[in-house]
Amino acid sequence: MKVRTDILRHAKELHTWVGISSGILLFICFFAGGLSMFQHDLSKWAAPAQQSLNSIPHTQYNELIQQAQAEYPETLKSFQLNVESKEFHYAPMQWQAPKKVTEDEHAIDLNQNTMLATLNNDGTLNVQQENLSKLGWLIEQLHETAGIPGSLGHHLLGVYIMGVVAVLYFLALMTGLIILLPTLVKDYFAIRAGKNKKRFWLDAHNVVGISSLPFHIIICVTVISFAFHDLIYDALGGLVSKDKPLFARPAAVKIVEPVQPLDVEKIFAKIQQQAPEYQISSISFNHLDNPAKASARANLYSPDQMLRGDRFDVMVFNPYQTQSYPTNNLNTHAAFMDQVIRSMFSLHFGNYGGDLTRWLYFIFGIGGAFLFYSGNILWIESRIKRQKNPALAAPQQRKDVQLIANLTVGACLGCVLAIAVSMLLGRWSSILGLSLDSMNHVLVYSYYLIFLFSAVYSFIVGAGKALPHLLFSIACVLFILPVGLMMSWLSASSTQLWWIELIGLLFALFFLGFYKQAKARQKTAEIGSIWASH
Repeated sequence: MKVRTDILRHAKELHTWVGISSGILLFICFFAGGLSMFQHDLSKWAAPAQQSLNSIPHTQYNELIQQAQAEYPETLKSFQLNVESKEFHYAPMQWQAPKKVTEDEHAIDLNQNTMLATLNNDGTLNVQQENLSKLGWLIEQLHETAGIPGSLGHHLLGVYIMGVVAVLYFLALMTGLIILLPTLVKDYFAIRAGKNKKRFWLDAHNVVGISSLPFHIIICVTVISFAFHDLIYDALGGLVSKDKPLFARPAAVKIVEPVQPLDVEKIFAKIQQQAPEYQISSISFNHLDNPAKASARANLYSPDQMLRGDRFDVMVFNPYQTQSYPTNNLNTHAAFMDQVIRSMFSLHFGNYGGDLTRWLYFIFGIGGAFLFYSGNILWIESRIKRQKNPALAAPQQRKDVQLIANLTVGACLGCVLAIAVSMLLGRWSSILGLSLDSMNHVLVYSYYLIFLFSAVYSFIVGAGKALPHLLFSIACVLFILPVGLMMSWLSASSTQLWWIELIGLLFALFFLGFYKQAKARQKTAEIGSIWASH
């Protein structure tokens, strides 16, 4: 397919600059996003044994609630039941410990003070107050914000910034497609390895980009809608409904007097009767002290449905009502436009199709991180000044090329190293049973410490020297992860998620190979090159 020369030239310029200006932030989001497909598994993998209380059959939930409410008055108002939830796997019942200061619900809460409850084998109540370790939840925060701290209004600042970056990301995708159109058929699967490093990075970049183009379009469009949905709703409210609420509140539910005691077994049965396609993950109860205003939010999961949430559809009702529960929030009963909206969520979260989709999204996420890293490397390779004659003076590299090289190596590999260290700390703390006030503080501070150190180190010694050092550090940390599996066997800890250590080992082998290639590149790099060790 032929494209006019002037269009190609403008497309290349736009693709280059929007890509280089957003590539590092997108690398962090996509690498963390790939891992976040298993965020709940990672949290469980890094949770100490004392934070996982034994499960109970459905017939004992009423007894558990009665005993908890007799000893803990706050549960007379609200609590949560966990049935078959991947996210809330800690205990059959939980509630938040009383807080001295009301915090913004959208802010990152590192304390995670939670009361966990279950029944012992003899039927007595077992309650633990735990500062829940949520490694996967913290990785998800990196995915949403690229690690940018701070809040703006009632949303995280990084979410808005990534919304703007997603617009640049969309431009990069479209201009990249225009650039490839003339040679798409001939060069699609051509990866030419050799001395011409620029050609190798270009081929690899093109193959990954074209192969995953539909996935990337879905992600960037949904990110834009997530970041600015409040602005969209406000605009619609002003233009369409003249600042009146777009969504009317449902009519109040009439409660039959006298109010019967809460019976969760009947609630379980009623939900399964009305939504047989789903399984109950968890149910949150609120305002139970005021039956007329009481509410229950049931999170339901089905691998065969397009889900609105991370891993759930929602059914909201009054737990004291006798009439049928509303099912309009479920995909099986949703109107056409609501199905379109929930498809935006589901396509971004990858929560449809079960584990197969999750693994595909994991691969696409890691591949997306490589796409943005390779784009930056390609930009650098295209602008390196080379001097092949050792008798002549070494060329002086451009300051902007040195800046992007140092930033790319330090920030991208620093992100990978920091996440790997956080995973190692989280896992070892769970195996060793370390009693810390908040493991989440350790994970967050260790991430930023390692990330900033890697970036600064790259600027101090240069990208060429920092590259093999960071790659080797990543490989070493990942090689240590399987040691935790052996330690868990010795300590009789849970090894159900052994595949996480296995994936870590595979990544360690990859990064060890990258380290060897970086060392070889150092030795063969021209004098004065950014990648040279001298």
